[in-house]
Amino acid sequence: MKQFFALSRTSHGILDLATPAFCALLWLGRFPHWTIILLSIFTAFAAYTAIYALNDIVGMAMDQEKFSKSAMNPGYSVEASELRYPLARNILSFRKGLLWMAVWFASHS
Repeated sequence: MKQFFALSRTSHGILDLATPAFCALLWLGRFPHWTIILLSIFTAFAAYTAIYALNDIVGMAMDQEKFSKSAMNPGYSVEASELRYPLARNILSFRKGLLWMAVWFASHS
């Protein structure tokens, strides 16, 4: 599962979920009903997971070219891990990555 979560940059996505949740809290002045919170979290998580995976699928050739010329930048990043860019580095197959993205995309639609 680590490869899939790396593909979807899950640690970064979770931070992205916090922003609209915090804005909703500020706007309403209170937390919404728990069912709204759960539905919102699931929908946003599915959407972010699918979009980040799609980003790596679309940019796979460019990422492979980038890594063929130099090593991965060891600098800090929110999603910095040894599993960054799992498709470009052949840690995860293209087919599995595409399936992962499609399942999350379909689940939030």
